[in-house]
Amino acid sequence: MKKPLWIWIVSLTLIAASAWTRPALAQTPTAYVRGILDQVMALQNDPAQSTQTRSQAIHKIIERNFDFGLMAKDSLGPAYERLSGAQRQQFTQTFSYLFQDSYTRLVLNFLKKENIQYGKETTTGDKARVETAIVRTNENIPVTYLMHTAPQGWVLYDVIVDGVSILQNYKTQFGQVIRTQSFEFLLNKMQEQRRAIQ
Repeated sequence: MKKPLWIWIVSLTLIAASAWTRPALAQTPTAYVRGILDQVMALQNDPAQSTQTRSQAIHKIIERNFDFGLMAKDSLGPAYERLSGAQRQQFTQTFSYLFQDSYTRLVLNFLKKENIQYGKETTTGDKARVETAIVRTNENIPVTYLMHTAPQGWVLYDVIVDGVSILQNYKTQFGQVIRTQSFEFLLNKMQEQRRAIQ
């Protein structure tokens, strides 16, 4: 039995719509990571930049290139689902600020004039993984970048440094505090930390 013409039209419209809603990925995952690291290294090695200016610029790069909504949700695990909308918003904003501050300091102190080698790139569906290594004298530090697609293209959601996942580390620490204290206790401590560094 033939399908009516209107069913074919609706089907084609839905297929076209789904194609248009996919993000247009103008670059490969490796090119995306390389672009971020090139910007950071240029800032780090520019003698004209003051420490404060360099820090602010790196902070902005991190802000643009991480999916803090997803990271905040994943870092809390099942506890996230029990939160109200207001609690989720407060936690995400606080988590985002603290992560940006912490990662900025890590970059400022860790990445100098090292040679970065780019290794294997793996893409599965809307997620990708890029293996890199920071090469120093007598030392190679593996760094893996995890990302997924977003409307603007690729966006990071985790970095694994020498086998240690930053996101998993948060998840373990947050889970322990929530089990032994409460979510409210965790959020209050994080907000105190944010006020201390602002």
